[in-house]
Amino acid sequence: MARREGEEISAGSMADIAFLLLIFFIVTTTMELEAGIPQQLAMKVEIPEDLDIEVKKRDVFSIAINANDQLRVEDAAHEVEEIGEMVYIYFTANMYQETNEAEARYVAYTIESCKEAIKLAEQELAETPDDLIIQSRILKWEKRLMVCEALPDEGYREIHETAVIQIKQKAKTSYGMYISVVNEVKKIVNKVRDEKCKEIFNGLSYYDLDMELDEDQEKMKILRVLVPERTSN
Repeated sequence: MARREGEEISAGSMADIAFLLLIFFIVTTTMELEAGIPQQLAMKVEIPEDLDIEVKKRDVFSIAINANDQLRVEDAAHEVEEIGEMVYIYFTANMYQETNEAEARYVAYTIESCKEAIKLAEQELAETPDDLIIQSRILKWEKRLMVCEALPDEGYREIHETAVIQIKQKAKTSYGMYISVVNEVKKIVNKVRDEKCKEIFNGLSYYDLDMELDEDQEKMKILRVLVPERTSN
């Protein structure tokens, strides 16, 4: 009896099936991304050599993280949990009047001073229309004018524009420690904004602002000028 030959299985469509499965897994798979902190970086501009900006030591709040994730705040050893109170004092010590010469300076602005500064800057810009530094200066003064016009006192005190929280880290500093420090700073900035929000807007909490509402967006703009977040590396 003759042996029956086995039937061959066609593999012509296997490549198509594998390709479809690959597309399916690419579309349905969720990638695990490392959490980060959204941050808008400042626009880079060329600084004129003759521009002299005086930065006083009291205006720089220094936080340093070494390769072993140890902290030094203002040249003294501290734990992450201790940063918050120190940053809060730095931001608020001179907010209403100059009471502590060891903390960051504040500057008073009024509607008249803002309008005068804008007028002078616009005259400078007319001579050099492409000067990005003057354009940026006008934008700052326009924001200050907006805040002055929105407040009942028609003026306010703002932390000096050279005041900054400097966070320095080494190449071997862990990302987790760096994020922990940044988070502590951001929490205090938001805490001060919340206090200002309740003070200005009849007890309304900063955390209850709805960015879908135009009126709350305007409140947010005011609070970001009143309590600016200034950090550097």
